[in-house]
Amino acid sequence: MKNLPMNRITLILLIVITACSKDTELKKSIFIDDPVNPGLPEYSEWGYNTFGAYYDRQIFISNDLAVPLKVIVSNDSTTLLFSGQLGASTYYSDGEAGMSMRLTIPGYAPADYSGLISLDDSIMDLSKPDYRVEISIYSSDYQANILDGQLEIKRAQKLLVDKEQVEVILSGYFNFRALIKNEPVSVTEGRFDVGIGKDNFFNIPAK
Repeated sequence: MKNLPMNRITLILLIVITACSKDTELKKSIFIDDPVNPGLPEYSEWGYNTFGAYYDRQIFISNDLAVPLKVIVSNDSTTLLFSGQLGASTYYSDGEAGMSMRLTIPGYAPADYSGLISLDDSIMDLSKPDYRVEISIYSSDYQANILDGQLEIKRAQKLLVDKEQVEVILSGYFNFRALIKNEPVSVTEGRFDVGIGKDNFFNIPAK
């Protein structure tokens, strides 16, 4: 079990949370541009509530309108639902619509968000049987036929406030090549840094 290191940034975060509403502060996003990959957030492990990737030559990133990541447990599997937008603008428009991506991990079903800590330092092959990747763009849903790719949970760590666990921060990378509507698509340079707590962890009973 890993805790966030008590350095200056963590101390500042704790002061802010103490001074303001805990829930409000934890839900905010902090976007720091990656100098090497324009338009994407820099990789971090601080629970900045951001993600980003290149969808072919377009940018798929989190925004301030949608919850960046929801974890949904159902039928002995866990789905990571990334929601944001296709396009770099900070505003929605007809040309830059909402987009989401669902990565489903088979055979893994934690009872609550604290169980996500077991994903620390894990790598999953998305091309293996029973792994599923689904894409939604312009309100249309597509099943991705994965050719190759992986999901890496580089860090899964507790976020403590007043010595009480309030979230698990998931940070890592994803990339894959797939056939979508029989056309090849590449998702590259994917990275995420998102806090998971009671508000965005869902355990849905099997029907």
